Amino acid sequence: MKDYKEFTFGWLLFVLLVPIHLVMTYLYINDIGDRPMGTNGYIIVTVTLILIYFLFYGMTTKITSDTITVSFGVGLIRKKIQLKRVKTVDTIKSAWYHGWGIRIIPNGTLYNISGTDGVELKFNDMNTIIRIGTKDSATLKKEIEKRLV
Repeated sequence: MKDYKEFTFGWLLFVLLVPIHLVMTYLYINDIGDRPMGTNGYIIVTVTLILIYFLFYGMTTKITSDTITVSFGVGLIRKKIQLKRVKTVDTIKSAWYHGWGIRIIPNGTLYNISGTDGVELKFNDMNTIIRIGTKDSATLKKEIEKRLV
């Protein structure tokens, strides 16, 4: 069976952080403010933001014959789930206040980068759930169910 792979771009990260970074750069270059930012402070903030961009620019969900892997950005932050542990999979709509990123939610963990649609995994060996955000929850559910047989 062919592997399934879905990428979701984390647009909110860029909508929020890029303008802040641009304003900060403008203020630094033009030495504006009562207490202008020093070079060391600017470099630290810029390096931190670049790391955030690389670590969280998007989320990739990959399903192979025996695992589900959810990874953020360049792949340093990831969660691998063995399909043999999965008992059920359902489509869900997360509450807006559950947010984006890696979140602890009631009875489990949420992995999401954009939107509120996703799938919820329940397991044979534990009572907690894992929710995976996606652009197309019906397709992701179908792909997981094909491999559960």
